[in-house]
Amino acid sequence: MGDALGFARPWILWALPFIVIGFGIARARALKRDRIAYPPLQYHATPTRSWLEWLRFPAELALMTVLCIALAEPYTRRDLTLTTSEGIDVVLVLDISLSMLAEDFPPTRIDALRAIAADFVSRAGSHRVGVIAFAADAFTQSPLTTNQNILKSLLDGVRVHALNQNLSGGTAIGTALLAAAEVLERSKIEGRDQAVILITDGESNRGPDPTFAARYLRELGVRSYLIGVGGTEPVQVFYEGNPVGDGEDPYLAVLDDAQLMAIAEAADGEYVRASERDALEEVFSHLARLEAAPLEARQVEIRRGASSPLAWLALPLFVAYLLFGGVWLRRPFR
Repeated sequence: MGDALGFARPWILWALPFIVIGFGIARARALKRDRIAYPPLQYHATPTRSWLEWLRFPAELALMTVLCIALAEPYTRRDLTLTTSEGIDVVLVLDISLSMLAEDFPPTRIDALRAIAADFVSRAGSHRVGVIAFAADAFTQSPLTTNQNILKSLLDGVRVHALNQNLSGGTAIGTALLAAAEVLERSKIEGRDQAVILITDGESNRGPDPTFAARYLRELGVRSYLIGVGGTEPVQVFYEGNPVGDGEDPYLAVLDDAQLMAIAEAADGEYVRASERDALEEVFSHLARLEAAPLEARQVEIRRGASSPLAWLALPLFVAYLLFGGVWLRRPFR
């Protein structure tokens, strides 16, 4: 869009004709009042002087017109639409239950989870990302944001030891998915797709049925992507140096593929196992197909003052007027 011309004080332009007429009348009266009869021997009006005398009023008129336009503060205006970069909304749902301390995914499952989540944040670009950590309860670590530094700092604190496992022990995938749905609903932007990325080992033993929560996400139009972290064989888990479970019946953690596949099917989503392929590449290939939209679009008006050219025009006009009226027409005649 091209620049348009405008005036900050347009009423001065409306008053310009009246100013000019009033100035003309005042100038005519002044000339009539100042007229003096010169003796013929002292003054003789030459044709050149008479012609130049008639130029005074147009010069004054031009100078006054330029000054009035300058006082009206002309400016050039350009209307722009400012939009943020397009993206989607994604909530990372991270499992920090005791089973994530299993060492079948070196160095531990929770370390692998943090690495995958941090890699995603680094590559998220203009996507808004939120973080939810869960065990038996779900905790919103960050609402949707594009601030990658804050997200990475929060991910450093996503650890099993961040929770009192005696009070919040267990795994409630259904609760975590419903919490993610609430975060997304609260910050919904029309035309901007939303997604949940669940990173877990799939063992859910608390809270509502995860497939129920998955179906709810599907009804909301939220895409679901599940990344399974863990090995295929059961492995013993140690917490603070002690084995989890009874001495005679230790707790063995296992990657529950069947559970995760059932959740993905209920959500009409996708499930990938982190140990088999680059899970993030698979997820990003799906996210790229979602509908992106800007966070906001604002109409702004950019104004640039245009009085400087008028000032440079008025200066030579004023100097010429002073020389013309004060020197040339008033010079002595012999």
